[in-house]
Amino acid sequence: MIRQILLSLPSYPDRPPSQTLEGAALLAQFLGASLTAQIPQLSSDQSTWPTVIGTFPLDFPALMNETVVISEKNAGELTQALTKICSGLAVPLDIRRSLATLYQSPDALVDLARLHDLLILPVPEINNFDRGYVEAAIFDTGRPTLLLPSGKGSRGLHWLDKVVIAWDYSREAARAVADALPILARAKQVHVLSVIGEKGLNTTSTFGDVEKYLNSHKINHVMEQHVLKDIGVAEKLIAYSREINADLLVMGAYGHSRFREFILGGATRDILSSPGLPVFLSH
Repeated sequence: MIRQILLSLPSYPDRPPSQTLEGAALLAQFLGASLTAQIPQLSSDQSTWPTVIGTFPLDFPALMNETVVISEKNAGELTQALTKICSGLAVPLDIRRSLATLYQSPDALVDLARLHDLLILPVPEINNFDRGYVEAAIFDTGRPTLLLPSGKGSRGLHWLDKVVIAWDYSREAARAVADALPILARAKQVHVLSVIGEKGLNTTSTFGDVEKYLNSHKINHVMEQHVLKDIGVAEKLIAYSREINADLLVMGAYGHSRFREFILGGATRDILSSPGLPVFLSH
């Protein structure tokens, strides 16, 4: 069950748009969950600012002061806007504002996410999504992560009529489906898509086994298998999701451990770079 949702809302360099706040609040209402919003804002304590070595083309302290003011303003606006939205939807809300450094560690996010059922992260319009935060959210929290894009042409989270499951019989895909069951059970239709061609589906199970599992959870679904031709798996998943006008893509997140750091798998990395629609990820 998803009873507590954590929403991370950065206040710098830009604030997430209202579409992100509304999507998170609507999902909480949809699931009957409460919402916690973590809103870090830059500290005005100069001792926490980065040290600039050598000649800097701008007045760095003045630039930082300006950034701190913008961050505080954004944090205040996010607090007011989300409070108003959640009040209108009768969604219980807990605002957690905190002071942060310019290059903030993801530890506070990870620790709080471990005590929630789902973590929501906004994806910026430009491709500057902090890789360290993404990897920490996906691989260190032990919780599923929902990415909400807001760029031009991106689909916001307004309802959950159609959901696509990227299914390849892997541990990661199975975990994603299990974590997303509260959402899948409420969706009007779930499309289970297996993409073959780039790699084989290493399994002794069948579509029939998948259908039996979904039927046991009373999930209305259709099963499809597509063969890749001239595009990659990620492109195929996004193209198919757009073709059927899907509201959400559910998939496993793949990573390879190297020297205690994670390297995102190809399809996962490509999806993160430009999802185009909300993506529910589990590892």
